[in-house]
Amino acid sequence: MGKGILRQIFIDHWDDFVKLYGHKIRKNVLSEVKKMMHCGSIANGYIEYKCPDCENSKKIGFRCRSRFCTSCGKV
Repeated sequence: MGKGILRQIFIDHWDDFVKLYGHKIRKNVLSEVKKMMHCGSIANGYIEYKCPDCENSKKIGFRCRSRFCTSCGKV
């Protein structure tokens, strides 16, 4: 199983799941899943590294630090 597969499954199917079972899902679960799906996104803020010699830059998105996240949590 490759890195990010679980996250991609949530991105692909979470909206449909919420339509069916949203009334049974606790608010904190909705919040944690939303954080996990946007983990590392530049839209949530980032740090930018620039090479002082060649001016190449790389943006690294901030992590969500959600307990549910497979990248930075405690699943």
